[in-house]
Amino acid sequence: MTGDTVWEFKLTRYKFGLDAAREIGYDMKECGGSRVLLVTDKGVAKAGLSDRVASHLKEQGIDVEVWDGVEPEPSAKSIEAGTEWAKNRKFDSFVSVGGGSSIDSAKVLNLILCHGGKILDYVAPPTGRGKAIPAPLKPHIAVPTTAGTGSETSPACVISLPEKMIKVGISHAYCRPDLAIVDPLLHVGMPPKVTADSGMDALAHAIESYVTRRFDRKPRPKNPLKRPVYGGGTIVTDIFAEKAIELIGKYLRRAVYNGYDVEARSGMALAATLAGIAFTNAGLTAVHAMAYPVGGKFHTSHGETNAVLLPAVMEFLLPTAPEKFARIAELMGQGVESLPLYEAAKKSVEAVIGLMKKINTPNGLRAFGVKKEDLPILAMETLKIRRLLEGNPRPVAKEDLENLFRRALKYW
Repeated sequence: MTGDTVWEFKLTRYKFGLDAAREIGYDMKECGGSRVLLVTDKGVAKAGLSDRVASHLKEQGIDVEVWDGVEPEPSAKSIEAGTEWAKNRKFDSFVSVGGGSSIDSAKVLNLILCHGGKILDYVAPPTGRGKAIPAPLKPHIAVPTTAGTGSETSPACVISLPEKMIKVGISHAYCRPDLAIVDPLLHVGMPPKVTADSGMDALAHAIESYVTRRFDRKPRPKNPLKRPVYGGGTIVTDIFAEKAIELIGKYLRRAVYNGYDVEARSGMALAATLAGIAFTNAGLTAVHAMAYPVGGKFHTSHGETNAVLLPAVMEFLLPTAPEKFARIAELMGQGVESLPLYEAAKKSVEAVIGLMKKINTPNGLRAFGVKKEDLPILAMETLKIRRLLEGNPRPVAKEDLENLFRRALKYW
């Protein structure tokens, strides 16, 4: 195999800061939007956050209609209901306000309303047809109200198929939002569990992108246009991932325990942003691949699922880059200076499990009802998520995945 010698770095345009959402009307006019579909969920709408964003759009003369039908871990059926509601309303732009579910739903709504077809047309085989997205979508501004998913910078959309008990994804550069507005004031008061789950999702993004397969250990494409969206780790993605890990180690517990700690909210918002930039360029590992079938079968939230899988996969990957795992331990506040390399590296797993305990993360997959007899089918379903497994720096077979799921059943 000839390794790649070229890497790319792609970045969504960002605005970050307290009260940044106030400027969205100006931003939408700059994007050319005048009739906006604002996509959100009923919880965000009830909290008044979507109305706040809509009012800032209207201040600049922009016409706004709100669709608040987003489901947690959105199903294809729920998104199809949104497209049916919106198809004759002639929107020229999109704003998403909420967590990853709202942002991903807006991406798919934008795709289907622009180019038609069904959701499964664009999902990768073997579940879908793998149809290419033929042209850019309409302007989309993402306004996250959680700190963790990274969906505001990601080209991917995650969709649940409850009838198949799986989650699937659509990934294309055209799905990436045109602008992300990260306003920590919109995160204030977020419930502790949502804070914990989304924060652990950001930690998984940061750690996975930091230890994922390097760009020069992937085959060089015959056509540069075929280089994958997740191109592999680079010196640049490492910089973003390291800072994200450090910030999460410093601020996540504070944000969980006090939802009105603006400094902690700002720190976590920045950490999630940096982790999102890192993983959407470098890629992920088996953690996210394994999370898809667990979430689909047991209806768990994306963040808590990644959290309970993360330590097991870290242990499995530790021999591939012990120096990086030792650095993770250091960034999370572990004293490793005098330890041998592998002992220092193991401290990274201890640090993650210790954080899980402090913020009341479930103690492994058993907390979701997963049993040993479920492991073979979970492993088989994980093997289908090739887009993510390609980034795992250590190859995995079905037996390896069963062992990883077994290790993740309970930690303490």
